[in-house]
Amino acid sequence: MNSFKSISLVILVVSLTACHSASQSEQMINPIVDNSTVMTDITKQTAFELLLIALKKHRVADLDCLKFRLEGNKASDIAEDTIAAVWDFAAIEIHDETCGGDPEITHVRDRYQISSDGSVMVYDVKNAHYQPL
Repeated sequence: MNSFKSISLVILVVSLTACHSASQSEQMINPIVDNSTVMTDITKQTAFELLLIALKKHRVADLDCLKFRLEGNKASDIAEDTIAAVWDFAAIEIHDETCGGDPEITHVRDRYQISSDGSVMVYDVKNAHYQPL
């Protein structure tokens, strides 16, 4: 009788452990980046794509009325295949007939920092630092 209880207990523990692992994997939220591979640097295009994914995920309004500018030293001189650990972008409001506003004026709406680990940060003007989006 004791061996039957022991076997039943082992089966119960194995079953609960197996179910627990499965439920953990089901609880994972769709990550922006697959962390199973180590990334050290990313291209400007990859960083920009990560930014757009994050903005769509967070439902940032009127993405159609924003354009993005790479920021930093000599940003205009950076080649498409350049890689870096961190990229900075500014979201600029588009002022035209569709989006409204004065076409002679451009506003930086937000500044973003995208890291090679897939994290997207937004600049908090009030506190003068980047924080998670």
